[in-house]
Amino acid sequence: MPEKNLQVLLSSIKPRLHDDTFVFCTVSEREYKALKTDPICVFRESEGVSITVEKSVADAASLQYDGTWSLITCEINSDLTAVGFLAAMSKLLAELAIPVNVVSAFHHDHLFVPSDRAEQAMQLLQDLSAKPSAILRAPVNNIRELIPQVFNEQRAFKAPGSLLSQGVALIRSKFEYSLPDDMRIFYERCHDVKVFNRYSILSFQKALDTDRSKLPKSWMPFCELPTGNLIAIDLSNPNDVYPIIDLDNQDFDYVVIALSFTEFIDRILTRDGTSVYWTDHNEQYGTAKVHLNNQLLRKQYEEYWNSLGEETGPDLCKNEKCDRLRIKLSIFCRQHQFEQMQKMSCPFTTDNPHETIVEYKLKHHEGVSHK
Repeated sequence: MPEKNLQVLLSSIKPRLHDDTFVFCTVSEREYKALKTDPICVFRESEGVSITVEKSVADAASLQYDGTWSLITCEINSDLTAVGFLAAMSKLLAELAIPVNVVSAFHHDHLFVPSDRAEQAMQLLQDLSAKPSAILRAPVNNIRELIPQVFNEQRAFKAPGSLLSQGVALIRSKFEYSLPDDMRIFYERCHDVKVFNRYSILSFQKALDTDRSKLPKSWMPFCELPTGNLIAIDLSNPNDVYPIIDLDNQDFDYVVIALSFTEFIDRILTRDGTSVYWTDHNEQYGTAKVHLNNQLLRKQYEEYWNSLGEETGPDLCKNEKCDRLRIKLSIFCRQHQFEQMQKMSCPFTTDNPHETIVEYKLKHHEGVSHK
């Protein structure tokens, strides 16, 4: 019987790599009828007849094609109405930028992948079949639920209480912001961790020792990959999130890969160490563009700040934690009006405003912040 259950499908993929090499071609109806062999796949489109044939057949008929493809057949008998099976496999391949063209026949699903990536695709599908639950489980948004999995299954060390309290104080001193609650809870249990032999969660001392000379002051590197690349968190909580940033970039235009420490830990655990999830652009949240000593951009915001005028009241600012008077034509004080309109922490409320500006472009969280 054809299988519909996604868990069963993913645990029983049984991928089989065919020996033949295939190509995709488009031909006229006349050329199609003149072929000496039947294509493995035929689809009539308005532009012509699209065929998939063995490379040797295409070469013998002098057909034009672009690239060669290997065929992987999923031996599980999948139901035509099954939901999520192809999506899970395609998503996994996309994480490593492996193109795939899928043909769903009556009994099986067939995947065409570039010939030079076929072995890699096979390994990914075999790994998925061995541990399908990681792909299926719902996201976990409570760090306390993730810590046992990290501590029990990975190489992890618990920090002595005295070192932990000293480390938290040092982080606050060096980065000018405190750790978010979920990160602090994690470090209380896991001081120095290597997850799947791929993600090294740095101790406080290692985080402080990293070169941060070209980073915003509130960006704390906390994770190192085998390549030496670092992952950082923005402790300033811009736009009410804690962006997790991949620092592997040379032009200060960084990729945001999660919006909290918990989300990052959950997503790397979900992948079970088989891939770096953010290589798939669909898994990225956007970018963080760093402007070092950008006086022009600073001037733009300073002009807006100066235009807000004095806090004359008589009513108090509507921000519940503020005891300052309102400015004219607003329900907020000067600082909170600025932050409400610009979607960023106000850089003009301290004696020594930071000179580095970070311009975030995030899905549903656009804004700019000064570090």
